[in-house]
Amino acid sequence: MAYHHDVSILIPVWIVLFSIANGEPLTEVILKHGGKLRGLRTSFHNTPVNLFLGVRYAQPPVGELRFQKPKEPLPWEGVVDALKSGNRCAQSSAGAEYEGDEDCLFLDITVPVSSVSSPAKPVMVYFHGGNYIKGAGFGFIGGPLAVTGDLIVITVNYRLGLFGFLFDGKGTGNYGLWDQRAALLWVKQNIAQFGGDPDLVTIFGESAGGGSVSAHTISQHSNGLFKRAIQQSGSLYSPFSWFTSERSVRYQRDIISSLRSRTNCLSTAISSPRMLDTPVYPAADDDFFLSEVDNRTYRNAEKYDLLIGFNEQEGLAVYYFDAVMYARDRNISLADGVTMAFIQDYLTEKCDIWFTPYSIELCVDFIIQTYRLDTAAGDKERAVMYIYFLLTIILGDNMFVADTVSQTEQHTKSGTSSTYAYYFTEPLKNENRLWPKPSWMRSMAGHLDDLKYLFGAPLLANETSTFWQESDVKLSCYDDNVVQLCQVGKPKLSSSFPEGTPTWPEFTETIISF
Repeated sequence: MAYHHDVSILIPVWIVLFSIANGEPLTEVILKHGGKLRGLRTSFHNTPVNLFLGVRYAQPPVGELRFQKPKEPLPWEGVVDALKSGNRCAQSSAGAEYEGDEDCLFLDITVPVSSVSSPAKPVMVYFHGGNYIKGAGFGFIGGPLAVTGDLIVITVNYRLGLFGFLFDGKGTGNYGLWDQRAALLWVKQNIAQFGGDPDLVTIFGESAGGGSVSAHTISQHSNGLFKRAIQQSGSLYSPFSWFTSERSVRYQRDIISSLRSRTNCLSTAISSPRMLDTPVYPAADDDFFLSEVDNRTYRNAEKYDLLIGFNEQEGLAVYYFDAVMYARDRNISLADGVTMAFIQDYLTEKCDIWFTPYSIELCVDFIIQTYRLDTAAGDKERAVMYIYFLLTIILGDNMFVADTVSQTEQHTKSGTSSTYAYYFTEPLKNENRLWPKPSWMRSMAGHLDDLKYLFGAPLLANETSTFWQESDVKLSCYDDNVVQLCQVGKPKLSSSFPEGTPTWPEFTETIISF
């Protein structure tokens, strides 16, 4: 699948409002190895906030370290400035052939400054989404979340695309996940110097970031590096998160074989825009993961408290970045709606990717019958809306919803950790949406829509702003639930919610509650 999103839409408003450029240097923080970091002082709602930006957590993965697990950063003497975010990892760009850099393994750290002495703060570490081929951590400023919960928020860059997930058999691939683990190890070793509690770390992520969180819960290599997990619209139970089919693995190996047959062209070719957009996913490498992915693989996850969920209309993003691109590549016009002929061809290709080695024909027939796609045949006006709408539901169910529910049910079997689930339905105003929505389709919460509330974007608006409404500000109290989960493993509805708001019961084998 070739959809992705760019988090840079969050950057302009947030950075301007934070006035980072006007921040004053801080007193240095001494790291474990004795070197010092100098950050910036800013504020949010009159609460001082320290920012440490572009903090290196591993050596640059270049030269001999390319396609290798990350190495610990080299120690230094004296003071290193942490005053601006580091490079985003190499990726393609709509406005340029290539953006970012291979030297990209950096953290951004947001620390609220307490006016009085306080216990060590909980820590939240965020892994961004982007289908494992796009994105960066620095698009998400942690100030509102950090101040709301009096906790430390850290965002992470990790290798993307073929640089991060090139798989060529046992013991290869998953370099982006190893990067994330290296970041968690750095946090474990150093966060106490920032006032954080290394034993109270929660990892969270959305889309591919949610899949990444899932990866760390099931990998024994990440044991002991965090305590709780939050997965938003992403799971390693989902097809998009694994090399699940023979075709996917064969495709990667064909690329490697082709490139290696040409002298010295691997590094150059892999940096081309087309290669940077090559679909990549975590793989069962018999190292980060077990070689066989089955129920035993997921039992390691049962030790962590989990908050997991998805949005009402996840599939619109997939439709826009996958089905529309599929039609465009084949010169198929969708101006008159989505036809059954298009559905047949499109699902045939998707089933070949999703469900190999099972019958492609049975897969296509099952989807058409289950979602009753054929009931609109012959009615052009109905087909325009009905088949279009159902296709977005199919894509959302397959890529995000069904397997998130499966993971949630699996997690309840441990009996030793908590499980909470959510179903997010509050849509953004249409003009603020990332994905175009037909005028006849009612507004629903799409892929990514929950992120702006989680990171408290409405709380950053000034009094004259019309971008956010009062209801948006109240919904940002969603932060309080996340904070409670990080502190005690159980979300608690904020007092800012209206009287009579239902409580948030735990998801169990007998109580299916979102």
